[in-house]
Amino acid sequence: MEMLKHDLAEQIMNYHSVWSALLANINLGNYASSLWNVTLKPEHVTINHEDKTFTFQQANFQFDVEARLSFGNDYSLYTKQVSGHGTFQYQDSKTIQLKTLTLNTD
Repeated sequence: MEMLKHDLAEQIMNYHSVWSALLANINLGNYASSLWNVTLKPEHVTINHEDKTFTFQQANFQFDVEARLSFGNDYSLYTKQVSGHGTFQYQDSKTIQLKTLTLNTD
């Protein structure tokens, strides 16, 4: 069970299209982000084996904001805590594959 949570947490953190969409929907004004990172501890993932769903809490979405100034660059790092849910399928008894991921954003 713990290995499945670990694998699912890794897949959630690496689901680039969902995290990129979150960043695109954050209003950064005239600034831009050049990098982002997601951290999620496996113990913050809850798996429902019967209906093949999961939830997670306390994922940290970190991103930088770059303000290009005429006299140099200014970077700020921000963290947004995110929760979410989704579905998965079993590849075999030891392998889980993420199918859908939805972020709960406030």
